[in-house]
Amino acid sequence: MAMPGPRAVLRSRPAAAGATGSVVVMTTHQGEDAAARPRGLWGRLVDAFHGRDTATPAPVVRPSSLEWRVDPDTESWWYQPPASPAGFQEIQGRAPDGYDFARLVWQACETCRLGLIVKIRVTGPWQRHGYGSRMVRFALQGRDGYSWTTTPQSEDARAFFPVLTASTGVAFPREMRSCEHMDVRPRRSESARQIDPPP
Repeated sequence: MAMPGPRAVLRSRPAAAGATGSVVVMTTHQGEDAAARPRGLWGRLVDAFHGRDTATPAPVVRPSSLEWRVDPDTESWWYQPPASPAGFQEIQGRAPDGYDFARLVWQACETCRLGLIVKIRVTGPWQRHGYGSRMVRFALQGRDGYSWTTTPQSEDARAFFPVLTASTGVAFPREMRSCEHMDVRPRRSESARQIDPPP
């Protein structure tokens, strides 16, 4: 495809001394200061074709979360404490772009010695790398002798929890038992804070 040439512009200037009228002069934009004119996409492509500096930084392309590889050196862990003594707690594993690829929400009541797994999720590429087990073990810390249940379980969860029971000795029936302390309307929660990776 042929590249367009410089655009011609007709201008007038006063005639030489002794003459009348004016003289029409043809000029082009090629002699003007290119930096002073806004450059559209086509103009930048033409400049690049001719080897001229376009003065336009290259766009920064960041991979999406699903393109990150499972890499413990680049992930971070965050904990959301409960807003009330038996309120919702949360732990998240995050990819470098902030996406929470692993997430566990639970409640635990010290008075009634009850624990409830509300939600657990591990996104595809991170599954079967031990993230679910590590998060649940984090929730179990300091709660020996608690009776735990879960909300209704997905097909994956029905395969996951028996394996976890075999390794921890804690049963996780899908009966969803809670207490009056867990049902307290939550107050405004604290901000999540970064923690060391769970073992």
